[in-house]
Amino acid sequence: MRARIMPAEKRLLARRELTKYESIPIYYYTEKDSLNRITVLKEAGKESYLVAGRYVGVNDDARQYNPLSDEERGEVEKLLKIRSRDAAISFL
Repeated sequence: MRARIMPAEKRLLARRELTKYESIPIYYYTEKDSLNRITVLKEAGKESYLVAGRYVGVNDDARQYNPLSDEERGEVEKLLKIRSRDAAISFL
């Protein structure tokens, strides 16, 4: 009997929250998955970043993202710290 792997639950980012961020997102790719980009949103006028994850789709009032593994989170965090040493980084 094979164990089933449950898919990770999608994270939602409400459309009303998007107004806090710059209109053009930043995209990163990881060594683990170089085909599917990771969406990073920069807060307008601040050195604050929200790592949303991998875009899945949209529903009526939110964008949907797949969360990152711990390894991928560390990789993206490292890349953002290179970009801006004092950046505040949060994950969806």
